[in-house]
Amino acid sequence: MSPSDDARPATPVRTSFIAAYTLAQIGAFLSFMPLFQVLLPLKAESIDPAGKALLLSQVAFFGALVASVANLLAGAISDRTTSRFGRRRPWMVVGSLGAAAAYLSIMNAKTPLALIGGVILFQLTFNLMFSALVAVMPDRVPDAQKGRVAAFLSLGNPIGTMAGAVLIGGLLVTELTRYLAISLVLLISLAPFVLKLDDKPLSRDARPPFRLGAFISGLWVDPRQHPDFAFAWLGRFMVLVALSLVQGYMLYFLQDAIGYSRLFPGHRAEEGLAILTTVSTLSNVAFALLGGILSDRLKRRKLFAAGAAMTVGLAMLIFSLTPSWPVMLGAYVVLGCGAGCFYAVDIALVTQVLPSQRDAGKDLGVLNLANTLPQALAPMLAFWSLGPTHMDFRAFFVMAAGLAMAGGLAILPIRGVR
Repeated sequence: MSPSDDARPATPVRTSFIAAYTLAQIGAFLSFMPLFQVLLPLKAESIDPAGKALLLSQVAFFGALVASVANLLAGAISDRTTSRFGRRRPWMVVGSLGAAAAYLSIMNAKTPLALIGGVILFQLTFNLMFSALVAVMPDRVPDAQKGRVAAFLSLGNPIGTMAGAVLIGGLLVTELTRYLAISLVLLISLAPFVLKLDDKPLSRDARPPFRLGAFISGLWVDPRQHPDFAFAWLGRFMVLVALSLVQGYMLYFLQDAIGYSRLFPGHRAEEGLAILTTVSTLSNVAFALLGGILSDRLKRRKLFAAGAAMTVGLAMLIFSLTPSWPVMLGAYVVLGCGAGCFYAVDIALVTQVLPSQRDAGKDLGVLNLANTLPQALAPMLAFWSLGPTHMDFRAFFVMAAGLAMAGGLAILPIRGVR
């Protein structure tokens, strides 16, 4: 992104903006992560106990493909929206209401096809909302504050994941209360940000033209012209494939490899996942804030992001060594350190290498393919690496570790950001 781009924001954002933005991000993750970490694995198990891993892979694969398309279209649509309520706000409202309806569809699914349909609906609507939410960052936050704001936004993942795991895995036990809870959390947490957002309407004269052919060709960002964007995309993609593998299949690992219910009679594997998530959140939050703030002060992003990716890989190597509960607790602390720093610094880094500020929504949609495509690739890699018995978690975690470390190395060649 060129420094001469006159669409670049210059007015500093206030503390109240950061607080509301952070709350919205936390709510989004609190509604999203428990669905894919706990509720979908349990739903797949209830529909097909013997083929749960295959069904979960199919559900995640088709959902992720739809999410990828939805992200791209949603970014381009919000870039061109001329509503008097703003460019981003209308899609946050429509998307969040649609996601709440999708939860009801998933809860009532009784067949594999119905479950896949419910997840497709969720991915369409949630990504419509989330792409607009993410696009507010380059719209409103100047470069000098990006690291600080990104550090707070990165709290959405660990805090939302922890709160969701505790709420869904520990406190709530019935299916109805679980789905109702994540629906309400999404709507309530997003409301303050949507209501207070200074989302200036786009005039019809300033609206970029939309031609389908040009839009499709514009999705290709030539790595020769924008190498920094390409390296940032590749690094994020590989790290998030690794994290998607762990997040999607950790419940089955606790059930089948750790034997959590045998180790702790009377307790469910979901409770163990809630404990692990809580442990990792403490280190995640600390290193997210530390990494984001230090990367602002030192004006360095690459070393923080690459080092964090290597730390994520190290945690996954530890997972592969010995499937025991004490090892898992320690490894989740390490995972929290790496993931927290990576999410915080990577958000700041990628928003500084966008090809164009004026098409930020579209470019972020392209970048968000590095978020959604891992969700499609991870199930296939998981099904392959777990082997015929679906139990070879050693190979599974070694593969995840290699991907995370390769992602860290991919960040280092970026030149436009230190």
